[in-house]
Formats: sequence, C-alpha cells, structure tokens
Amino acid sequence: MAADPDTRQPAPPRNRSNVQISHTSHDGAISVIVTLDGQVRDLQLAESATRRPAAQLARDILDCIHSAQALFDPPVLS
Repeated sequence: MAADPDTRQPAPPRNRSNVQISHTSHDGAISVIVTLDGQVRDLQLAESATRRPAAQLARDILDCIHSAQALFDPPVLS
C-alpha cells in the first residue's frame, strides 16, 4: 500500500551549526575547523608552529581561520 502523502512528516530542518569546513595553513602547521556561522570548532598546531614568535603565530592562526571562513562566502558575481 502506498503512503498517503498527507500523513508524511516533513524532513527536519538542517542544523546550520553542523555545517563545518576545515582549512590547513600552506605549511601544514595550523589546522582549523569552523562552522557556517564562523565559530571555531577546533584548532590544531604542529610542533613547528609553536616555534614561531608569538605575534607571528597569532597572525598565522587568524589568517587560517579567516581563510576557512571565506570558503563559506558566496562568490561575488560581476
């Protein structure tokens, strides 16, 4: 017997916080995972990253986070 279309339950809405993307720095020393809303879910540092001066490490971490977040941005059409 076929299901009555009026009694089927709609699919639950997708949870946007479950959408994640990872990004790794060009040298592989920094890896981040961010959610669609920009939240940082994970940050991994290789041993080589910890040998950088603190100010450089901070910039590199932020660059990696921003690069990951930019992957969610829709392309700009000209």
